[in-house]
Amino acid sequence: MPLEIELKFSNPDFAALRRRLLELGAAPLDRVFERNLVFDDEARSLKSASILLRLRTERKSLLTLKRPPVREQEGVKVFEEIETEVADPSAMQGVLEALGYREAFVYEKLRETWRFGERSVCLDVLPFGRFVEIEGEREAIFEAARALGLPPEASSTKTYHALNQERRAREGGDPSESFVFDPEERARIEAREFGDPWPPSTAPGNDTILEKTVRNQ
Repeated sequence: MPLEIELKFSNPDFAALRRRLLELGAAPLDRVFERNLVFDDEARSLKSASILLRLRTERKSLLTLKRPPVREQEGVKVFEEIETEVADPSAMQGVLEALGYREAFVYEKLRETWRFGERSVCLDVLPFGRFVEIEGEREAIFEAARALGLPPEASSTKTYHALNQERRAREGGDPSESFVFDPEERARIEAREFGDPWPPSTAPGNDTILEKTVRNQ
C-alpha cells in the first residue's frame, strides 16, 4: 500500500516561503478551498484504530483511507494511504452511510501547493492557524525543510485534527472535533493570504508578478 510521509511546521512566513520556493526553482501548482468530511461508525472504531475515512471536495472529490503503517519512521508522520477520485460525492456519502458510517466531523482548509523536486510543499490556512506541510521521502523532507529555512522546533508529526483538539483543550474552547471557517472570515483570509496574482513567476517579462506577490504579503 502506498505510504504518505509528511511533516508539518507551524506559523510559517508565507511571503518568505514563496520567495524561497521561487529561488529554488519550485513550481506553483494550485490553490484550492477544501471541505473534508470524516466518517466513522457510532462506536468510533476507526478513530480507535487510528484509521481515517475521508471524503474531500475541492476542484475534484476524493475518497481517502489512511491507516497506521507496519513500520514507523522517526521524525515524520507516516500513514498507509488509499485514495481514489469520486465522480459523485453525494452518492458516495450515501454509500458510506448505507455501510453504517456517519459524518464524525468536518474540517476546512485553504491550501496552496508547490512542487519542489520530488516533494510537495503545501501552504495551509486553517481556522486555527497557518502551517506548511512537506510530503515526500523522509530524508527529502528534512532536506527541503533546511533549504526553506523551516526551524525544527516548529515541526510536528501530528494531524490537523490532533492539533485542533490540543488547541481547544488548551484554550478551554468548544470540544467539537470540527473546524470550519465562518464564511465572512474565510473571504477575508482568502483576500489577505491568497489575494496576490497566481501563479507567481520569475519568467522573463513576468517580474512584476513576483514583485506583486512579495509586496502583497
